[in-house]
Amino acid sequence: MADFEYTVDGTIGLMRLNRPEKMNAISYEMLNDIEDAIRRAGTDERVRAVVLTGVGRAFSAGTDLQQMSSRPPTTGRAEAYASNYEAERPAPWTFASINKPTIAAVNGAAVGVGVEFTSQCDFRIAAESARFGWVFVHRGLVPDTAAGTWLLSRIVGLQNAAYLLYSGEIISAARAKELGFVLEVVPDAELMERSMAFAHSVSKGSPLATGEVKRLLYRSLTRDPQEHLRDHTVTINKMFASEDFKEGVRAFLEKRDPDWKGR
Repeated sequence: MADFEYTVDGTIGLMRLNRPEKMNAISYEMLNDIEDAIRRAGTDERVRAVVLTGVGRAFSAGTDLQQMSSRPPTTGRAEAYASNYEAERPAPWTFASINKPTIAAVNGAAVGVGVEFTSQCDFRIAAESARFGWVFVHRGLVPDTAAGTWLLSRIVGLQNAAYLLYSGEIISAARAKELGFVLEVVPDAELMERSMAFAHSVSKGSPLATGEVKRLLYRSLTRDPQEHLRDHTVTINKMFASEDFKEGVRAFLEKRDPDWKGR
């Protein structure tokens, strides 16, 4: 059985870290498979949202340090993201890079690159057993995808991000929710059902509009208001000319669910 699995369940792309005997420690091979799956999900018209989870008692224990010790990386993940960034993508990070909602369904421990992957997602739904830890300083490292040093402070605020990164403390799901890192905490047995339902709830709108909203949202993190408003104006004019806008208006007037085309 593969260490990483990607399937399409209706309109949801479901990604599973499937190395439970190693607490889903991420190997180089898994990283390649994850990147490939995200590209496929991003271009698959059937897929409206992506859910990422782990198999077994952990979400991910982080990078496979045994493999890394024998095969040191030639570059960091952050450099790879920056060099492969395409202008039309919302943001360079793997799970922020596609114009579709991404949800981390966090079961058990998420540390190291595992917690970085959760940071890259738009939303985090946590099981009560979930734990989160940016343990990089205890390995003599900085967060390897740069999500911890860029996205985290925008999610939980600068002071909270600094504490989590400097201390490397592993926090509970309840504490992560208090900090605003996690949106919901649910019983372990309900995690996947809730996460899939949530994925459907945030992907009911026009896929074209949702994708543009995500792009504008992430781009707003690096822009001044005038630049953002110029892009926003071009985008909304494009939306007014789209088939999805016409269908959205018709569906509203006819009191029915829209049949989105994504164009």
